Amino acid sequence: MSLLVLQAALFLECSISTADAFSLLAPQQTKLRSEKVILSRPTTLHAAARASGGRKSGQDDKISSSDAWEPTPCKPEEARLTVIQITDVYTLEHLASVKTLVEETRAKSHGSKVICMITGDFLSPYLLSSVDRGQGMMNALNAIPMDYITWGNHEADIPHKTTCKHVRSFVGKWLNSNMLDHDAMDAQEEFDIVEVCSPDGSNIRKVGLVAVLSNDPKLYEHFKGGAFGGASIDDPWETLTRLQKKLMGPDSEYKCDTIIPLQHLYVPDDHITCKTFDFPVILSGHDHHRVDEVVDGTRLLKPGMDAVYATVLEMIWPDKEAESNMPKVKARFVKTDDWTPDPVLYEQCERAYDVLEPLKKTELAKVPPVFEPLSSTNARGSVCTMGLYICSLLRSSLNLSRNLDQRVDTVLLMGGNIRGGQDYDVGSYFSLEGLEAEIKSDEVISVVDMPGWLLAEGISATHSGDPIPGWMQYDNGIFEDFTQSPPVLTQVAGKPIDHDKIYRVATKISDLTNGQSPPWTEYYKAHPELLPPKGNYVNIQAELMSYFAGNLWQRIWDSLGEKLDEDCDAEMYEKKKMEDPECESVCNAELRLETLDADGDGIISVEEIQDALSDLAGISVDPRELTLAEFVHEFADATGSGEVTVEDLEIFCRELGERYEREKIRQFLSNRSSAANNAGDSTNATVVAK
Repeated sequence: MSLLVLQAALFLECSISTADAFSLLAPQQTKLRSEKVILSRPTTLHAAARASGGRKSGQDDKISSSDAWEPTPCKPEEARLTVIQITDVYTLEHLASVKTLVEETRAKSHGSKVICMITGDFLSPYLLSSVDRGQGMMNALNAIPMDYITWGNHEADIPHKTTCKHVRSFVGKWLNSNMLDHDAMDAQEEFDIVEVCSPDGSNIRKVGLVAVLSNDPKLYEHFKGGAFGGASIDDPWETLTRLQKKLMGPDSEYKCDTIIPLQHLYVPDDHITCKTFDFPVILSGHDHHRVDEVVDGTRLLKPGMDAVYATVLEMIWPDKEAESNMPKVKARFVKTDDWTPDPVLYEQCERAYDVLEPLKKTELAKVPPVFEPLSSTNARGSVCTMGLYICSLLRSSLNLSRNLDQRVDTVLLMGGNIRGGQDYDVGSYFSLEGLEAEIKSDEVISVVDMPGWLLAEGISATHSGDPIPGWMQYDNGIFEDFTQSPPVLTQVAGKPIDHDKIYRVATKISDLTNGQSPPWTEYYKAHPELLPPKGNYVNIQAELMSYFAGNLWQRIWDSLGEKLDEDCDAEMYEKKKMEDPECESVCNAELRLETLDADGDGIISVEEIQDALSDLAGISVDPRELTLAEFVHEFADATGSGEVTVEDLEIFCRELGERYEREKIRQFLSNRSSAANNAGDSTNATVVAK
């Protein structure tokens, strides 16, 4: 019996312990500072900071002014620092243009110190990184080359040892000011000092760069074992206070003129920095929209996501006689596509996506009969089988890597998000091509607590009247009685609904307040504090790709069993467990290793996994591209040692038996529940057809 069929049956909640390797932090509670930090410089400088803080509140943003901006040479006595910033980048599409922007700015800004940076969230979550673990992104950032990288919360999404490898391979400086016990701290800098000198050498200034990451516990509560390998994230404002004293205090050896905080915080937290300190400017990320505002004299800049726009910041000291150490601040957002893409980097980024080509031709999963005929037609006016299938897969995938108390009860998606509009042949396979056709690559979900009564009313409201984009799709643990008008929700997670229970619902959070379901809109607009933070969102495509890629190892395993005529699938385990309770003796892990280990060194290499993907799993692979094989190799490495040995195979075999036992119990309960429902009413069969 295929593991995927078991997982995609009625209750998709089995647990794979090797998913622990994908877990990465129990951060300290954020402490909001209520008192203004008094700087060691004369207090008159705070007024100067306000006067030189750039654009006044209410003044028009400069977002569309790229055509009017051109870098210019410095005056002989002028010290100028030019900073180019991007943040929250989930695509390689614009990075070749960023390279040209940086190069042309340096060439035309003679005398100015020009630096470039990315302020967090670039290794995840997006489809490419679910396969290459951020390698394509790191290659591009090194090719620009980016001068500085800072942490975002989503860098915790990929395996910790892979993240550490990326840190150590970065050609620039990786700044990290408030996660100092990170395992790769030896390759990071707590802060950096940028020296800015005028062309005539008369005017020398020092600017401190400090990088702080959010320590909001809600961003990391879904990680088993803690994010970032269990590193602790210090309070951002305590960190800024400490480093301000170190870099700018009267006894400081660094004697910085000013500090630029590089933050990965939401706007309200950025405002705390603005109000607590008198830094002239803050460069931040985390929010995906553009922000340019002045708060208490401090300019706050966020260029938005995906490097569509970049911040260009100029900090200018006119001459050495300037009365204030505080610079004049000029800033604007420029559209990166206004710069011709660097042809070499453009081609490199295009090639990075080649790793997805084999997956586009890959049959990710056979569609279980319960979801056939698979169709996404009329998703805005009915609960279609494609909606049931995708929501059920998501529920299974989300629960694989979550603690028991963090598991989701149901997954909901608006019909407008199931966008393929096509019928699939009975007996067909679900491919990545199908996934991309049905779900946009940038769709994200998160988990929200929802009372049972509200869950019922919210779904019912979208299933009344004419078709709408918000017609709610759900997983196959939910049942409705369509004989009533409006339809009535009767079951959640395969059990009778409890209207007083709080359910954990995975859905697009924006859909809860977009008006498509009036009960949800009214409730969550009145209680916005119940909505999860944006940093806790999960990309749907990336989540499912990780799930399917893990299944590739299972396919190799099953094919090995057939080849060896010593199958360790669920049925074989059940037959032999009484005579030998240790599954590894049934699986014969040593013989499986011997079959995969072509060179006989006792270790299954990435190249041998690559061969197995083609020969045993029947996957179309490009022999020049090992990224997918590396992903499967990492999944097979149950011990996390970096090698796949007989010990890893024995662990996987034991887990296979344990999963079968759990699934057998769940299947029995679901069959009994289905029989009772079929005897009691006829609405269950109607759900799929509508």
